[in-house]
Amino acid sequence: MRGMSTVLITVSPEASKQMRPPRALYPKDFEIGNAVGRPGMAELHKRVLRDALSLIKEPPRPGEVIEREYPEYGADQ
Repeated sequence: MRGMSTVLITVSPEASKQMRPPRALYPKDFEIGNAVGRPGMAELHKRVLRDALSLIKEPPRPGEVIEREYPEYGADQ
């Protein structure tokens, strides 16, 4: 049976590992409520979403969370 591919973007990687989503992206050091970046950071939002969607091309890895750094998130604080 084929289903819909899913990707989780998480700011709580340890909790997400326990849920074992098929694919998960952790934008390192992003805060709760800012899973794709702070408001007004449209280019960062697009980058995080593209990175998350690119995980669909890979086979599922339940319980593994891919960590990526986005320095521009912290640059505008």
